[in-house]
Amino acid sequence: MRATVNSVRSTPAGCRSSGTSCFCAPHKVLQRPRRATVVSEAASSSSAKDFTGLSSLRFAKPTSAEMLDLMDEWTSRDCNHGFAGASVSAPELPAGVQNGGFMITKTRKKVGSGRDVYNAAVGAVQSWAHLQLGWNCTTNPAMKVGATICSATQTVVPWSVLPARVTYMNEGSEQFEDGPGQRFALGMCSLSGHQLAGEERFAVDMHADGSVWYDVFLFSKPDTLLALVSLPVVKIMQIRYVNDSASAVAAAVKA
Repeated sequence: MRATVNSVRSTPAGCRSSGTSCFCAPHKVLQRPRRATVVSEAASSSSAKDFTGLSSLRFAKPTSAEMLDLMDEWTSRDCNHGFAGASVSAPELPAGVQNGGFMITKTRKKVGSGRDVYNAAVGAVQSWAHLQLGWNCTTNPAMKVGATICSATQTVVPWSVLPARVTYMNEGSEQFEDGPGQRFALGMCSLSGHQLAGEERFAVDMHADGSVWYDVFLFSKPDTLLALVSLPVVKIMQIRYVNDSASAVAAAVKA
């Protein structure tokens, strides 16, 4: 097992000592029929980069219609860094991530034991329940590689609407320190227009003893002036984000 305690840390990615949402009502997700076209990461962004980060701010809760329109608009945006998919091997990361000034934020929580618990936890992630946190929620497109979401997060007073994309989704056998097991993993990268540059991995692990763990691993760094000047708040919000995500999955398993 790579980790057996529930801990959250936010540290430079290279340090050995060591997220996407819509602000609708808690547990509410947004979905409507969408175009099936998935635009390549190599496609040109549909809008110029906003280095300030001010264009993502909303001083009132975004409406459902606004979130869904943004989700459709953002399908043509690119990943805003060069490491899409790199979190799949976490905690091992490419040298470019380790030396690129990225912060690491992570947590790991036991949510139960047995196949039924594992299936319920995977189902929670596949239905986006892991991101419906009250202060943070997301649109709810069909989960598949290439799917773009519109997310929003409330930080203090304003809301930020943020674009992200599913970079990988896989499930299969996994070798843990205590023996063979099974893992479901979902990776999501930030897109142009996001306040941060980075990627999130949400994993559900079932170990040889039947224990089921929910594991969140993020690497990120500011990609706008606003995120840079508010970095202490960003770090606090990311710790809250991974903790609340773990609580959401635990609650979904018990429901």
